[in-house]
Amino acid sequence: RKIMYLCNYLYFDSNQTDIMEEKTILYGYKMTHDTGFAPNPYHGVLTLATCKPRIRKYTKEGYWISGWTSNEVYDKDYNKHSFTDSNQKLIYLAKVSKVLSFKDYWEKYPLKKQPEKSIIEDGKECFKSCGNVLITKSDDIAFCGDNIYEPDANDTFGFKQHENPHHGEKEKERDISGEHVLVCEEFYYFGVENAIPIEKEGVVHRWKKFPFDKGKEIIDFVKEHYTK
Repeated sequence: RKIMYLCNYLYFDSNQTDIMEEKTILYGYKMTHDTGFAPNPYHGVLTLATCKPRIRKYTKEGYWISGWTSNEVYDKDYNKHSFTDSNQKLIYLAKVSKVLSFKDYWEKYPLKKQPEKSIIEDGKECFKSCGNVLITKSDDIAFCGDNIYEPDANDTFGFKQHENPHHGEKEKERDISGEHVLVCEEFYYFGVENAIPIEKEGVVHRWKKFPFDKGKEIIDFVKEHYTK
């Protein structure tokens, strides 16, 4: 009887964990840069392929992710936008439709790749984290490409990092540790310039799981008032 009771208890507890996990449908994090690189909202899908390794590692298909303002957020032209915790705003909201390996992402999304270095020429000064690389204005979207990791069996981490104006070798290990690339076909991208105020409890810091009911309120509000 004791064994049966224990087995039933463990079975119940396991089911409860699964139910709670299914209800945790919205992740949120603070953004310090909104440059078109992470996330990348171009070419018909929003992708998160770099930064935020914890979110990329544990997010499942059907979950939602959201980016919120930090006290200071820099846009593509390195203009600074200032916010406070009391007026924290939503930069984007997206539903994850695919969770891909870096290998699959490299093969299936060529439009998200960086152009060859030869295209870099005198022009507009990129945001600060580029290292002040100069690029032409017409290539802004191309240089936001987040598909920068090509499978390479000879590399320590299994992937070659293609040269880009956003992440260097010091970010590589952290990027790869996220294991996955999140692809979102349904997304609401406002950008830091047009970030929207939205009611929520507390402040989103580096990483947050919203309780089911609070997350659903945010998702329902955005879907009702804005066009994807």
